[in-house]
Amino acid sequence: MKYLGLLSLASLLVISANPAMADNSGELSDKINNSEKSGSITREAAVQFRADADKIAQSEKDIRAKHDGLLPAKDGVKLTKSRKKMIEKIAKLETKKPDNTAHNKGDDRKESPTPQVQGTSKGDLAKVVSIRKQIVNDKTLSTNAKNVKIIVINDTVTLRGVVDSAAEKVKVCDAAKSFAIDSKVLDELEVKTK
Repeated sequence: MKYLGLLSLASLLVISANPAMADNSGELSDKINNSEKSGSITREAAVQFRADADKIAQSEKDIRAKHDGLLPAKDGVKLTKSRKKMIEKIAKLETKKPDNTAHNKGDDRKESPTPQVQGTSKGDLAKVVSIRKQIVNDKTLSTNAKNVKIIVINDTVTLRGVVDSAAEKVKVCDAAKSFAIDSKVLDELEVKTK
């Protein structure tokens, strides 16, 4: 009987003696941060993943409080599996290819320029690069806004694509106007509808 009590105590100590075995929370946190930073998951998804990670962390605190700071092996394994599932879920989201078919319908318009007819003069190409840099370096813009089409033909800038909000539309247009001569900017941006 004493022997069984020692085994139970030993199973309680397994995880507490080696916390790295149970704690992959740092890996999960890094995965969420890196995925959000790279734009492979949306800000909203990152917020949800962080909330779920916080629930797991709170669950671990509750278990440890119940067992005088120790984490039983079976609970440690469950927590580790929960975190690994979240990491796998993030990885799946990252590998999903976006379907922009609906967003690209505007490219059918014959009267509107497309990137295939982009001007090839040094001035036109320099404007495209400058506008793109300014947009990409703006950390407040969404991935959609950073990926709008910028077409410059004879110093006239055409902006096409979908942005997440009216405020983003204004920011993208302002970036283009700062490099366009006489503010020749054709705004064909659409605000994403939910």
